[in-house]
Amino acid sequence: MKILITGGSGLLGQYLNIILSEKNEILTVCNSHMGNCGEYNSINCELTDFKKLNQIIFSFKPEVVIHTAAISRPEICDELPEEFVVNVNVVSSKTIAESCDIINAKLIFTSTDLVYDGDAGQMLTEESELKPVSLYAETKIAAEKAIMNTFENYIILRTSLLYGLGLNHSVNNFHNMYFSFIAGKSVKLFYDQFRTPLSLRDAACLIAKLMETEVNNIILNFGGAERVSRSELGERFCEAGNFDKSLIEMTSMYEQCMMDKLHKVKDVSMNTEKLKSLGLKQKSIEESIIEIIGDLNLEAVSI
Repeated sequence: MKILITGGSGLLGQYLNIILSEKNEILTVCNSHMGNCGEYNSINCELTDFKKLNQIIFSFKPEVVIHTAAISRPEICDELPEEFVVNVNVVSSKTIAESCDIINAKLIFTSTDLVYDGDAGQMLTEESELKPVSLYAETKIAAEKAIMNTFENYIILRTSLLYGLGLNHSVNNFHNMYFSFIAGKSVKLFYDQFRTPLSLRDAACLIAKLMETEVNNIILNFGGAERVSRSELGERFCEAGNFDKSLIEMTSMYEQCMMDKLHKVKDVSMNTEKLKSLGLKQKSIEESIIEIIGDLNLEAVSI
């Protein structure tokens, strides 16, 4: 298949480059950072350059567009002009959807679990109440609506916390936690925020399987099968990697958010039965952590 990937140098995008290029012809789009895009057919484009974005899509004529690019950290969205954030996260998504409609391409869009009401209770379904508490989450809902109002050949993935190793320049909290453990430094992890985390590699593999289906016109909770706090995820990593659990400093989300003026989201753990009904099964946290440790060992050998 011919696949266009936006956000190709991001956390998820770089894994998609690796996995999807094995059996498909990809064109991966990046912006300020190259990541591993240079190893593949790639092109540079700012998301707000809508004319160039359209030209890329019309020229490449992909069968599937996987749109992962966005300003994805809530705290960064808060620091930027709202109009710019909306252009990047919403208008670009609508532009891509319109182009996909013209060339009859399927659009797979990564939204977020943060669109849900974090106080409603655990294991939320796709029909659960939406209650965004950040500009980031608001723009993701707006982007979802823009796509759904454009055409029907879409899959919207409400993506949970993605964990694993960031490649090249990209890092996440999980990766930073690993480097802290290696250095013998303590790590603050929330014991009172709950998600259904999914590993980066597993997410890319599931998307690879999902794009081969005939499914469209659907919203899917895209996370792991297990509900855990950030501190529990850290403990499981310590157990599998033989790190010192005492380095985990359990802290309250409420206290930290008040100090850092962050948005409090208590529990957006998701029910993923709809995803499983399509024949897609996530790896367990233990399986994914073993896979991550294997990657770490390979990285250490290469160094």
